[in-house]
Amino acid sequence: MLQEEKSVNWKRLAAIAATGVLSVYTIVTLQGPHGIGALRQQIAKIQELHSQQGNLTKNVAEKKKRVESLERGQNIDMEMRRFGRTLPDEVEYKVTEPKVDAPPEDAELGPN
Repeated sequence: MLQEEKSVNWKRLAAIAATGVLSVYTIVTLQGPHGIGALRQQIAKIQELHSQQGNLTKNVAEKKKRVESLERGQNIDMEMRRFGRTLPDEVEYKVTEPKVDAPPEDAELGPN
C-alpha cells in the first residue's frame, strides 16, 4: 500500500480565503453608517425634495399668472374690494348687524 500524498493547492486556498475576507468586509461595510440604511435615507430625502420642487414650481407659475393678470389690468376691481377700497366713482355703504347680546325692546314690557 502506497500512501498518496495530498498536496495542498495554495492558489485555490488563497482564492477561497480572499473571497471570504471580501464577503465579510462587504457585509460589515453595507451595515455601517454609509451603508444601505444611509442610501435609503438619501433616496427618501431626494424624493421629498423632488416633491417640494414640484410644489414650488406650481406656486411660482400661479403667482406669475396672477401678476400678469394684474399687470394687464384684469381683476383690479376685485383686488381693490379685497383690501377694502372702492373705485373713484363709487359710494360705499356699510350695514352693520344689530348686537345679539342686547335683549329685544319688547322683553322689558312684560306680559299684558
